[in-house]
Amino acid sequence: MKNLLRCALLFFALVSSESLLAQNMMINLLTRNSGVVKKGEIVFLELTINNTSPATALSIYKLRPQISFPSDLVSIPDDGHVLPKGWTILVKKDGVVTLSNGTDIIPENDSRTILIAMKGLNSGGPITINGNLYFSNGTAPGTSNGAAPKQDKTVDNFSTTSIKVI
Repeated sequence: MKNLLRCALLFFALVSSESLLAQNMMINLLTRNSGVVKKGEIVFLELTINNTSPATALSIYKLRPQISFPSDLVSIPDDGHVLPKGWTILVKKDGVVTLSNGTDIIPENDSRTILIAMKGLNSGGPITINGNLYFSNGTAPGTSNGAAPKQDKTVDNFSTTSIKVI
């Protein structure tokens, strides 16, 4: 009986420790103002990054969220964005914005909200904006490719929203 109890305890300890080491990151996009912006005006693209791990923080320079937007309808100005402390914009050209979590450690069960300013250029849409969550190797400046966290669910590493310019 003691051996059965020991085996059961060992099994539960191993299963519990594996789930505590698991980490899942998620991305969600939302265009403010119901996805509509007037030509010449600014609207924010809200990007939310979630760390759903119950016990593991995400370390520095590990995230490279990439947003693809219709550059014929909107442009991304040089300023006016709202980034969490430690985050940077790595690339902003040809309809793509790539960010890095830089020195921001995202604790377990926590999230970060980023606001990217978009300026309406030409009337049209609605057209889709795509967001993909890529990973870096943890080395500054966060531009190198890296592996996803252990047991990351790739199904929630992308999100879409839309934009219409009137």
